[in-house]
Amino acid sequence: MEAPSNPTPAPNAKVDWEAFYRDYRKPGYLPGFEIVGKLGGGVFGLVYKARKESIGKDYAVKFLKVDDVSVRDAVLREIDNVSLFAQVDHPNLVSIEDRGVVDGIPYVVMNYAGQETLQGRLRAGRLPRDEALRWFQQVARGVAALHDHGLVHFDIKPANVFLKGEVARVGDYGLSKLVSESRNTLSCSRGTPYYMAPELLQRRGDARSDVYSLGILLYECLYGAVPFRGESEWEVLKQHETAAPTFPAEARSDDVAVLRRCLEKKPEARFSTAGELLAALAATAAPAAPAAIGVPAAAPIAGASRAAASPPPLPAAAGPRDAKDSPYGMPWRQEQPTSPLAWFARGVFTLVEGVFWLAYTPVRVAAFLFGPGLGWLFALPFRILATSAKLLGLLVAFALVVLVVVTIFYGMQPVPWTVLPTR
Repeated sequence: MEAPSNPTPAPNAKVDWEAFYRDYRKPGYLPGFEIVGKLGGGVFGLVYKARKESIGKDYAVKFLKVDDVSVRDAVLREIDNVSLFAQVDHPNLVSIEDRGVVDGIPYVVMNYAGQETLQGRLRAGRLPRDEALRWFQQVARGVAALHDHGLVHFDIKPANVFLKGEVARVGDYGLSKLVSESRNTLSCSRGTPYYMAPELLQRRGDARSDVYSLGILLYECLYGAVPFRGESEWEVLKQHETAAPTFPAEARSDDVAVLRRCLEKKPEARFSTAGELLAALAATAAPAAPAAIGVPAAAPIAGASRAAASPPPLPAAAGPRDAKDSPYGMPWRQEQPTSPLAWFARGVFTLVEGVFWLAYTPVRVAAFLFGPGLGWLFALPFRILATSAKLLGLLVAFALVVLVVVTIFYGMQPVPWTVLPTR
């Protein structure tokens, strides 16, 4: 397809979302395309359906969420990586067609794969095993194509799997790494908590991180809910690093074996690529086998809505953990201090953490007051004044139109003649 003529902006070009929302529906805003409507949005950007004017074909355009000029410039320095993903052509991948910049906002043009996602299909009810495996195998084939080219997705989840007819296509590959590394913040880190490999918390990951996410996706396709749930994002992430998955009583032993290897906490214990996972999964097409002895069993998951599925119970404590079993641990994962020196060290670190928190609080308040918050507050009276002026202008224009119409109407009426009396 033709490349949109959007040159790279000057280093200090403004990231103008206000102009975007004002103009994106205007003809020619995105050269060569007509933006039809919004498809959705997420952490990494807003997705719109656009029609190629020359051939009438539909595409999906993702405008990447960038916060300011510095973030945008970092994205532009890394966006060449998207070109690598665009070289991968596979029927189970949403192909990347082009990229560009408009109003200082980077965007990526992708093939339109429909609006139905695997997330919507899962929310409608638990899938039969054959259908679950059919969708999952297509997803895994698409991810395997990325791995064969030395590329990693880093954000595999049902919302990124698009269903059109009987074909599943994986989308949004490469964007998670692109935007999160440019922002350089954990709050925008790679992946989605329910599907996120433990090592990604430490900003380490490779194809085996995708295998972990595929394991979570396979679990959800087969049993109707993800294995780890919690009241907060951090509770879910903690379970990813410390909790063993539990399985419904009806789980097949061969399925459990594949899932256990996918969900190993240590990356080196997992399948090395999605291709290896697919090869192992092929053996599960045999007749159903009873669950293996010793497999932790949870209550059978009903075929109700996924939003109502209750989280599986955490496994019972089995004594102190070996530190080597959690190489990616965070401070809360360490055992309780058992000596006065350990208690003293923990107290010192807690005190330092509290001091940093207190010192940072005024900075956050100042950033809100003197940043977008104050700017919006100062701009409010002018916005009100501008809106009032527009309304007043409309009223004046309406009054003038009425005056002209009335003048013309009465000007066309015949003038009555009267005869003056004679003296």
